Amino acid sequence: MEYIGIADCHGLESFTPARQYNAEEEAFTMNNKAVAFMTMRANANRQRHAVVFKVKVNTEVADEIFELIDQGEYTEALTYLKDNADEVALVKSSMGNAEKSWNMIPNPDLDPFH
Repeated sequence: MEYIGIADCHGLESFTPARQYNAEEEAFTMNNKAVAFMTMRANANRQRHAVVFKVKVNTEVADEIFELIDQGEYTEALTYLKDNADEVALVKSSMGNAEKSWNMIPNPDLDPFH
């Protein structure tokens, strides 16, 4: 299954299914509104190396990530996601190199305000 979210130097900020049900089309479609909002949010937090991602993971991995998030283990959730994702795609940003940031996070020491 595909999920989208925001990750930064402190870990996973959000993690949600990439597709939403479209009643008009009676089908699941990409949640483009969420991606647009996440992109704005990540761009506003580039100092923390925030990136928007889309990943493909199996149900067991997704369940573990949700559990880690529920426990407030955001850094561990991102590390687990990166170790277990079948596919990763990053939204390109005009504010910085998303791939470079993805490779550097999680790392709370990158937060200039930390």
